[in-house]
Amino acid sequence: TTIDSAPGCSVCHSTEPNQDGVGPSLAGVANYAGQRMPGQSAETYLRNSILTPNADIVPNYATDGMYQNFSKVLTDKQVNDLVAYLLTLK
Repeated sequence: TTIDSAPGCSVCHSTEPNQDGVGPSLAGVANYAGQRMPGQSAETYLRNSILTPNADIVPNYATDGMYQNFSKVLTDKQVNDLVAYLLTLK
């Protein structure tokens, strides 16, 4: 799966609980994203995670493990749509 020329999220992430892949499961991400970085809402955290993926590395996952060029490949609308989708994963 791809998003234009970028790898799609499902390449590395599952939406099923406790089914981690190269990246952590996104199950419940809407519930915990707002708690990852003090002072950041879930929406801001998710947006930053997409656009600057090394800003916060989930423990036990590699730096540079996430595709690094979403900010160059995705349009603002695509990022907004992706964040809106992730906020539904409760």
